[in-house]
Amino acid sequence: MQTAVVVEDIAETGTWLRQLLEEAFPGISVTVCREYQSAFVCLAEGGTELALVDISLPDGNGLDLIPVILQASPQAVVVVTTIMDDQEHILTALQAGASGYLLKDLPEEQFVRKLRGILLGDPPLSPKVARKVLQYFNGVGREAAVSKPVAESTPAPPDAEGLSSRETEVLVLIGKGLSRREVGALLHLSDNTIATHVRNVYRKLNISSRAEAALEACRLGLISTEL
Repeated sequence: MQTAVVVEDIAETGTWLRQLLEEAFPGISVTVCREYQSAFVCLAEGGTELALVDISLPDGNGLDLIPVILQASPQAVVVVTTIMDDQEHILTALQAGASGYLLKDLPEEQFVRKLRGILLGDPPLSPKVARKVLQYFNGVGREAAVSKPVAESTPAPPDAEGLSSRETEVLVLIGKGLSRREVGALLHLSDNTIATHVRNVYRKLNISSRAEAALEACRLGLISTEL
């Protein structure tokens, strides 16, 4: 691997992903884009071998960039890097042409190993993601997909219930049981910033507890009770 593009709106997370790529592929040239539009322009020009794409961007849905990347660079490996681990997001990404789907809470050593596996032809999938793909093809959870075909499905919008893309990510992580400090560490944001996001989420959804946050995240289709 010689060239890569990272699409990630949080500067610290973008730097972190760049460092993981440089560890996995010494000497690789990495470009980081923080918005959908700038990424669209960069990726439409082609020339990248690997793209790490987040879903929740401030001005668009990262999954919409997948066909843009593959049209400009048909041999490119596109890996979705996100905290969204629900089956619908996963299947939509793979249907669009993504070669992999890595969750940001994957330990760094495993993350780097998954990236290196690309050179061996191994699809870079987080273990939880791989299980959900297998569940789908084994018939678990396919009933919903029958009534709503994967090709026509769309991820829950970042502004669901008036939430921003960042507030949506915070809701997902809080709903999964992570503490505010853990959420901050994962998103590379300060405790005060996370506290502000949590207050906004609670206010907009009219909730006041973690349990209610988990229920709302499930209701919005952002997380599930599946393994």
